[in-house]
Amino acid sequence: MSKPYDATIKDLAAQGPADFVSWFDGPTTRSVKVLNVDLSTVTTAADVVFGIGDPVTEILHLDAQAGPSATKHLDVLAYNILLHRTYRVPVHSSVLLLRQQAEHPNLTGTVQYAARPGRGKMEFGFEVIRLWEIPAEELLRSSLATAPLAVLGKLPEALSLEEALAAVVRQLAERLEREAAGKQADRLLTAAYILTGLRLKTPDEVRRLFQGVTIAMRESVTYQAILDEGRKEGEKRGEKRGEKKGWRRGRIEELHRIILRQGRVRFGEADETVQGQIEAIRDIEMLEALSERLVIVPSWAELLA
Repeated sequence: MSKPYDATIKDLAAQGPADFVSWFDGPTTRSVKVLNVDLSTVTTAADVVFGIGDPVTEILHLDAQAGPSATKHLDVLAYNILLHRTYRVPVHSSVLLLRQQAEHPNLTGTVQYAARPGRGKMEFGFEVIRLWEIPAEELLRSSLATAPLAVLGKLPEALSLEEALAAVVRQLAERLEREAAGKQADRLLTAAYILTGLRLKTPDEVRRLFQGVTIAMRESVTYQAILDEGRKEGEKRGEKRGEKKGWRRGRIEELHRIILRQGRVRFGEADETVQGQIEAIRDIEMLEALSERLVIVPSWAELLA
């Protein structure tokens, strides 16, 4: 799962830990917090670990997937065991599939084998949640932290994909305008924007969809920045088509400018060290991931961590 979607799911979970647990695991009256777990052998950016109770009496491990993985079931098993060993409490593991392309035959919800039949066996179960099977209208009515996931939910079959998504985005924006504070509304709509990229084919389609939002968040500097970035990316692709080498160099330079410009708006002017670190990155995919991640992280240090 690529970095922008990792960071987006983790940011939503941090804004409403109890809401995530209630929606994807079941209602709870106990306190819930996101655990900062350092299990470096298996930890990936997609993992979100919720501690339930104070002190923690059980754990929910939620792993969001945007693409298929032949070994994800084994990663989930390893993480479950290490979490149980670290905290000594029951651990429930769930894999949240964000789109149908994340399906894999190995994600059956079980890991079973017996190296010596009759003398011992491994039997582990985990939950598989398919987000596209949950009606978008139900997600829209859920808590603010989970409402942006509606763009990946089940849409009405009577409408085209673009029409149905436009209706979801409009309803989400109207709700955020009514119920969310300025910065929170900005972050939640930005999360929906990033996640919509899993459903539409091109950044231009996503940008056009969100340009129809006519609420206060259109005045947000961050929100306008990601729309502006999408427009410039489209222009760059058109201008440089057929000139691969020159296009690559120009794309890298443009991404450097985008990151430094948007980062200045978010965090203040980058010092020479930060600017040097960014300009030293020549990998386009990594720079694109940074340009999307910076809209939800709180500082230059977190962006480059």
